[in-house]
Amino acid sequence: MASNVVWTSSSTCDLCRKDCGSVLYDAVTKYGPWATMCEDCWNKHSIHALGPGLGQRYEVKDGKYIKTKGWEP
Repeated sequence: MASNVVWTSSSTCDLCRKDCGSVLYDAVTKYGPWATMCEDCWNKHSIHALGPGLGQRYEVKDGKYIKTKGWEP
């Protein structure tokens, strides 16, 4: 996926309140609402799917969160 989408919001996990570290998810939870999630919370609380209406994955590259998986316009 050729993406230049940069995450500019907080990197704090909405669920555990820790910094997301090198991987961040902006995705729907298995409870319904969307959340910014760290990898641990993604594994515990997500529906484990990315794409339109489901979410995106961002990875730190050159000090910025760059989208690596998920919806592509």
